This record gives sequence, C-alpha cells and structure tokens, in this order.
Amino acid sequence: MSTIFHIPVSYYSEKNIRFVFIDGNICKSIQQCYQTLQQQLSIPDYFGHNLDALEEVLGDLDWVKEEKVRIILLNSEHLLTDDKEKKMAFLEILNSCKNEKLEIIYLSRQL
Repeated sequence: MSTIFHIPVSYYSEKNIRFVFIDGNICKSIQQCYQTLQQQLSIPDYFGHNLDALEEVLGDLDWVKEEKVRIILLNSEHLLTDDKEKKMAFLEILNSCKNEKLEIIYLSRQL
C-alpha cells in the first residue's frame, strides 16, 4: 500500500533544501509563474508581480529558512505559451541570478 503524505505548507523542503517546481504545462502565463513562485518561495505579500521585482526577490531570499533553494523547471518547452514575449526575460532572470543559495534545474525528456 502507498503512503500518502499531507504537507501543511505550499512548498516541499527536505535536508535543508527548499524545492520549487515550475511546470510549463501549468505556468502558461507570467502571472501563473509569479503566483507559483510566491507560493512556493513564501515571497512576502509586497512582491510586485513584475520582472524587476522577481529579479530583486531572487537576489535576496533571506526569509527562506533553508540553506538552498532549487527551482526545478519541468516542461520548459511549454512554459509561458500565453506570454511568449516574456519567456526569454523570465528565464534570463532565473539563469543570471547571482544568489549562491539558488540553483536552477531544467528537467527535460531525453529522446
């Protein structure tokens, strides 16, 4: 029989690492990306929901109690299909962040 866990928070953390999942099949708009990140990173309510605010927040992350944050992008080929003009800027912010606490991982299917 499978074990079912009910986690009372909106993120997953294990061994002092916060795991954040951005699924391109779900995050079709930039607002969905912001909401996902705000929820899973516990970003304060004052977050501005724009690319400049995202860059600032990812550079900080002082409120995250875990030592590391791993943002895992799944199905990135489908990410931001409703906001294609923002996709490159969004990914550039993730990829260029200098915060040593942050790791970006792309999961893709091997053909």
